[in-house]
Amino acid sequence: MTEVNTSVPTLPYDLDGSVADEDFELPPPPPVKRRPRGRSWWKGGLCGLLVVVVLGGASLVVPAETLGRVIPGQALIDRGAAVTRPGSARSVGDRVEISGRPSYPPEGEFLFTTVAVDLDVSVFEWIEAEVNGDLELQPREHILGDLTPQENRTRNLEMMNRSKDHAVTAALEYLGVSVEETGVGFNVVVSGGPVDGLLTVDDVIIAVDGVEIGSLQSLRDQLIRKTPGESGVVTVENGDTLEVRDVSIVWGEHPQGFEGAYIGIGEIVPRIEDLSQGIDVEIDTGSTGGPSAGLAFSLAIIDWLTDGELTGNQPIAVTGQIFVGGVVGNVGGVGQKAVAARSAGAVAFIVPEALVEEAEAKAGDMRVFGVSTLREAIEVLAELGGDTSDLRIDP
Repeated sequence: MTEVNTSVPTLPYDLDGSVADEDFELPPPPPVKRRPRGRSWWKGGLCGLLVVVVLGGASLVVPAETLGRVIPGQALIDRGAAVTRPGSARSVGDRVEISGRPSYPPEGEFLFTTVAVDLDVSVFEWIEAEVNGDLELQPREHILGDLTPQENRTRNLEMMNRSKDHAVTAALEYLGVSVEETGVGFNVVVSGGPVDGLLTVDDVIIAVDGVEIGSLQSLRDQLIRKTPGESGVVTVENGDTLEVRDVSIVWGEHPQGFEGAYIGIGEIVPRIEDLSQGIDVEIDTGSTGGPSAGLAFSLAIIDWLTDGELTGNQPIAVTGQIFVGGVVGNVGGVGQKAVAARSAGAVAFIVPEALVEEAEAKAGDMRVFGVSTLREAIEVLAELGGDTSDLRIDP
């Protein structure tokens, strides 16, 4: 049994992966037949050699745990392992469509990066991961949590959609566009938290104890006034059905000791009711899931809506979540994304500040920059020769 790395601190939500058939089994061997008299010895030897070749070839492609059920000793890794590898670095520019406002298709490229994952690890992949530092064996729970592969895939697609909303909001706010927020959504309900089982990620918080909530700040202002252990009412509107309901909860105590009440939600998403000036932004991400392209999307939108080349006509790779107010959040698999970015010819890689060292370890000659806000990312682009002189939209 070979140990796998259990030190990964974050879930790589943006993984593109495939899952083999869990019920796959090798066909049963044919019945043994008595060898006819007079058969040449070399024919039997040749048959034996063919069997060895077939089984050896199977060991390279069949998932290790499946092969281990048929050939004792061949299950080199346990069923709970997965392998991650560098994915792709693809241009954001040809995925952005803007209407209602003049746009300026850029010549340079912002590249968003991914990590590929295989949940059924073959012996060949196990060997490859042992000798190739760009591949990594991980426990499945670091990728799936308590979800099935399909549930995880669905969740990643939902997170990508919310990430695009974040990106549009952050970009337009940076450009000076007035944004009206009419509620607080969220991507995560904390297991065991005060609203676990009461709220879902389809809900939008619109009031607390009858006080209207329109933004994250207004939610914070109300929660800081509440006392843990006391009861309250959170009013939500379902984003799909538009049904409004009051939910009675007991305010929790924040696990990090912060003042006020804790309700147990994460990855906050403001609901945007209206963007002034009639700007409509569409981003086509296809089947790619996860939130880690948010910063790349924001930068690409700014580039499209302003004259001049934000990239300085260069391919620049970017990874990082984007949140309310242009805050950049951490992502998983940055080292493997650096490999993908380098292979795609990126001249630089912009990553969350805390992940610079991890990215640099795999970046080769490619420059790596760490940022914590959208504004800092713009400053990096200026250093790289990008045109950042007039990044505003006039009313």
